[in-house]
Amino acid sequence: MPIDTMTIKELENKTFFVPSFQRGYRWTEHEVSALFDDIEEFSTNEGKQRYCLQPLMVKIGGDGSYEVVDGQQRLTTIFIFLKIATCEIPGIKIPFDLSYKTREKTHQLLTNLAAEDEIDETSIDNFHITKARETINQWLKLRPDRIIAIMNIYTKLMESVYFIWYELPKDSDTIVMFTKVNMGKIPLTSAELIKALFLNRDNFRANSKTESDIEKRQIEIALEWDRIEHGLHEDIFWYFLNEEEKSGTRIDLLFELLADEYNEKLVKRISKDQRNYSFLVFLNNMKQRKGEEEAFVKELWEKVQKLFAEFRDWYDDLDKYHMIGYLIESGTKIPEIFTFTRNKRKSMVEGDLRKEISKKINLKLDKNSLSNHILTSNTKSKIRTLLLLFNIASLVNKGEKQYRFPFYIYKSKAKDGLQWDIEHIHATADTTDEPDDTLGNLTLLESVTNRSPKYAAETFNIKRNYILEKESSGLFVPLCTKNIFLKAYTDTPENMDKWEDDDKEGYLEAMEKTFKTFFTGGQ
Repeated sequence: MPIDTMTIKELENKTFFVPSFQRGYRWTEHEVSALFDDIEEFSTNEGKQRYCLQPLMVKIGGDGSYEVVDGQQRLTTIFIFLKIATCEIPGIKIPFDLSYKTREKTHQLLTNLAAEDEIDETSIDNFHITKARETINQWLKLRPDRIIAIMNIYTKLMESVYFIWYELPKDSDTIVMFTKVNMGKIPLTSAELIKALFLNRDNFRANSKTESDIEKRQIEIALEWDRIEHGLHEDIFWYFLNEEEKSGTRIDLLFELLADEYNEKLVKRISKDQRNYSFLVFLNNMKQRKGEEEAFVKELWEKVQKLFAEFRDWYDDLDKYHMIGYLIESGTKIPEIFTFTRNKRKSMVEGDLRKEISKKINLKLDKNSLSNHILTSNTKSKIRTLLLLFNIASLVNKGEKQYRFPFYIYKSKAKDGLQWDIEHIHATADTTDEPDDTLGNLTLLESVTNRSPKYAAETFNIKRNYILEKESSGLFVPLCTKNIFLKAYTDTPENMDKWEDDDKEGYLEAMEKTFKTFFTGGQ
């Protein structure tokens, strides 16, 4: 499946047609204006940066013309603008031709389109095309100089605006492909484009004796690709590495991490904020290594596999899992974590991770200092981070490594519109005592439970019963939060119905001891 990038100028002498089964041109004023706003605002950075129009999926016909499977709305909008430009500025030409199959009137309208005229309501296609022309003209009228505005857009279109050229095999069923694309079954993310780049049969021809050899190599990569994608779709694994949900292709993560390395190898580097950045980096690397396509695919694919295996190693080692998961949750980027984990002995890796966590916390962790932490709007983030670390450190310190902190639950709450509250163990709304915003009275609890009328202002013993009941029904309650309501940090609890000063004292002492053990590695 040939895949490349093509500027509008590089579409020169190509003829495109929109097949009869497609509904025709339907862009509204909003889409048309948004496109030209984007092109106008985008900076070429003296020719170093280009604007991507997303894929133009086509299939070549026997007469050399191209059937447009996906991308007709943008292609037609650009054609309409170029028609206006040719009418007003001598010497400007439209590089490509465009027609609508079985819609002769639409083809005639596009061919003879004037710069300005009335809205044509003789057909639905003609209405939308002439409405788009009117929108472009209104957009141009808002610029200080119409001719300069046309020339600026025209120059960008010819030199810096491009499609990702996605050419289907000649024997493919275009109706099936069109249906899949428009039902969202083919998410043309960078990873999907890279997959098409990798699996192009031409990559394997030089070292393959038969077509079956080529097919075997394609199947090997495709099966391994699916295995990695499937692994990344395990939420417990994905959220350990990531903050955000990604419902489409998750293997993008691996390519994005490798793209920076390969961008350094390019004669002309790709801007990181370029759309489809990783795909463009690998496409241009392949072009730069023309004749070595198979070697390039083999090299890059081995790095993808190695990177995935590295992540699985982090995940399978519970100490690494907890410490790395905490750092990522605290904002450390994966490339930074590589500096602590690569080419080092395990003991050194764990020591470096602890040092980095200590830098992140940047707090004194003795009991007296901990007792002085008070919840305010300015300290909320630090206290939440500290309470999470107490949970993580408690698990790392355990002799028997059986429990895995569920980052996928902790992080996915935000996806569901929820969050982790800093809970007052003894309720501030409880009128039987003074409100207490110090750390000894604070713990983590998810917001649904914490803000429930059955829980929010209740006494300690009612809260405990409610939390234990929720946990027994499957709700995740952080280990340290559960320990608090069981009074596990109080040496000799005398009153199980209240959270009192000696309970707060024992809680802070447990924190100090846990952090000391964690940061010294148990030494």
